[in-house]
Amino acid sequence: MTELPDQPALFEIDGTDEEGCVWICSIAGRDDWCQNLGPADEVAEKLSEWLGSIDYKKRM
Repeated sequence: MTELPDQPALFEIDGTDEEGCVWICSIAGRDDWCQNLGPADEVAEKLSEWLGSIDYKKRM
């Protein structure tokens, strides 16, 4: 089994903004890079699907 290096996430999730959107931004700050992911409900659904597809035990 391959061990993954310890590394923090390279992004932060911000939101919701005044329009109800979620943003993913660099840990170095919004001026480095930042992307609108869309409406919070849609983002939550997609992230939930993705998280459900990961087998954490195989990744550790």
